[in-house]
Amino acid sequence: QDINIYSAKVDYTHPLKNGAKFEAGVKTSFVKTDNNAIYDSLNYGVRVRDIGRSNHFIYDENVNAAYVNYSRPLGKKLFGQFGVRMENTHAKGNQMITGEKFTRNYTQLFPTAFLQFKANEKHTFGLNYGRRIERPDYEDLNPFIMFLDKYTFEQGNPNLKPQFSHNVELSHTYKGFLTTTLNYTRTTDIINEVLEQNTDRNETFVKKQNIANQQQFGIAVSAG
Repeated sequence: QDINIYSAKVDYTHPLKNGAKFEAGVKTSFVKTDNNAIYDSLNYGVRVRDIGRSNHFIYDENVNAAYVNYSRPLGKKLFGQFGVRMENTHAKGNQMITGEKFTRNYTQLFPTAFLQFKANEKHTFGLNYGRRIERPDYEDLNPFIMFLDKYTFEQGNPNLKPQFSHNVELSHTYKGFLTTTLNYTRTTDIINEVLEQNTDRNETFVKKQNIANQQQFGIAVSAG
């Protein structure tokens, strides 16, 4: 397995009047993975390539992103920061053994917002929001079959999509020491392992799938 990753980025920061600040940047990354798994069988003492189990999968991914961010005091007690990031992803996979190919091209926006209100020397409140992406691991996209035993195997899924989440967090800090946080997350197209069966061949296999949406609520208390 060979994985080559190349990336470059440029960031720019410009201070403005009244404590404001403008930030911007661009980033590009290129990833190429080449997975070649060769299986052989012995046929009367002669080693023969097992095409049914061998796998050669090549995956290319290019992600281009740009962001802008603006922050400034909104009064004596209120501070705000707002930004947005745009990402374009172009990916293609090539299953060399079977000739199966896929191409994906999608563009997404990821806004962020943060507000901080310092009521007094004892109490500070914060509210932030962000949208995030979690892409599948490269090995999860590879349709390569890995045998666990005679009747069980694990297989990648080239049709996996990224999962996206909206995150909202409300926090309260007391005397800069005790912080209580309430958070809410809504995630779509969750990536998880699914156990499936092929009854005709009496086989069981594990594959990653986009299975559902999820809402999660949480509370955390920390001191330090």
